[in-house]
Amino acid sequence: MRETYAILALRRKRAYLAGEVAQAERQLADKYRALATLDATIHLFEPTTNPELIPAIRPTRRGLFFRNDEQRRLCVAALREAAGPLSARQVAEHAMLAKGLPTHNAPILASITVQVRVALGRLGAKGLVVKIICQPDAWWALAEK
Repeated sequence: MRETYAILALRRKRAYLAGEVAQAERQLADKYRALATLDATIHLFEPTTNPELIPAIRPTRRGLFFRNDEQRRLCVAALREAAGPLSARQVAEHAMLAKGLPTHNAPILASITVQVRVALGRLGAKGLVVKIICQPDAWWALAEK
């Protein structure tokens, strides 16, 4: 029996996801080994300490290219300077030009575009920007006051 396109797509998606899970498990095993090494080092300097009682600190995700709140300001500036609505990619290109980053570098542009989409979504939740067109890509404009 011939497989449909949907089944082929689902199988491919599952294969990618299984690969990501395997990679995450390897990374997790590496982290556990590093944690065990740190615990052993702590025991060398202070044998009575129980490293399990040290509270975990939730890691924060910091951007590589933008300082705190800089990306939000650049998004608003791009929309303010534009004659009309902009896509997230256009806003990302504006932010990259403002920071002096190469816009022809596809991986960096893709990464910053994802970050810009998140920033625009948060600005939209605050009522500072509005989503104009939703399909195939969202276009954004400043909210009227």
